[in-house]
Amino acid sequence: MTVQTVANLQSEVSKLRHELKTLNVEDQTPHIAGDQIFVANYLLERLAQLGVNQMFGLPGDFNLGFLDYVEDHKSIEWVGNCNELNASYAADGYARVKDQSIGVVLTTFGVGELSATNGIAGAFSEHVPVLHIAGVPSTSQQKTKPMLHHTLGDGRFDAYYKASQQFTISQASLTDKNTAAAEIDRVLTDCVVSGRPVYLMLPTDLVHEKIPSKRLLTPLNITPPENDP
Repeated sequence: MTVQTVANLQSEVSKLRHELKTLNVEDQTPHIAGDQIFVANYLLERLAQLGVNQMFGLPGDFNLGFLDYVEDHKSIEWVGNCNELNASYAADGYARVKDQSIGVVLTTFGVGELSATNGIAGAFSEHVPVLHIAGVPSTSQQKTKPMLHHTLGDGRFDAYYKASQQFTISQASLTDKNTAAAEIDRVLTDCVVSGRPVYLMLPTDLVHEKIPSKRLLTPLNITPPENDP
């Protein structure tokens, strides 16, 4: 069994343990079952739990809705940059000096995220934990594939997602509010444990969807896997 296979199995075991803890919390705290939170705020609260207090990036058509939540958040400060490449380097630097935390860069779909790619690739090569959030078209637009700006004009709304797979350790394309929290938890855990960048597609419509907040009571399991003897 290869070292990578062992690491992958340990990662899966870690994720399953987290899910079991989440279910136990739900059983023990039924009074919070009805508490709801916006997907945007769920993501921000998870970042706050990881010690993130600054987010770097640029506004764009497909992330403006999410930015409203960032601006309103009590502990995460929005840091605007002059371009996405600078923002990705800023997030890289933040992650290097902020021990036990991660860097976060927010871009818009297509042109914005492509501009950030060099910084993300650099973070990948040097094992720096950075979350790249890309504000993307709505889930319905991704299905109907209209001729939208920031696309390549050929209906391939997943082109940038596929490009990100070359420079990140883990990726998530949020498509359903019912799985959004688990997917957010997955990529954030992979980011911290692997010490490498991850990529999250955040559609404009899911930002405002409400989901149960109870998973936030279970801290992410960010204990690194044991070293191969």
